[in-house]
Amino acid sequence: MSSPKVHAILYVFQVNKGQETAFEEAWCEVTQEIHRLCGSKGSRLHAWVGGTYWAYAQWPSREALENAEIEGHPTLMEARQKMVAACESMEVFGEGNVVHDLFVN
Repeated sequence: MSSPKVHAILYVFQVNKGQETAFEEAWCEVTQEIHRLCGSKGSRLHAWVGGTYWAYAQWPSREALENAEIEGHPTLMEARQKMVAACESMEVFGEGNVVHDLFVN
């Protein structure tokens, strides 16, 4: 039996001008809480031009992502509301299982 494949998601955020710091702080809190409460493998946030950010998040498997319960965790929900308020738009750009992992620590 094969082990579950690590699942990754690419998010794209368009952040409102002047809200970059608020967004980054809320994103960090959301990411840390999802890791702590839901078992994600964490994420990386990248800034681009014009208030565009993208994040690459990993989960142990697609099933772990599907089974994650974020509702009902007050700290997580509050941070998520702050993150959403700082954004003009948020979208999932793509997702899939990791085929080769060549990140170097």
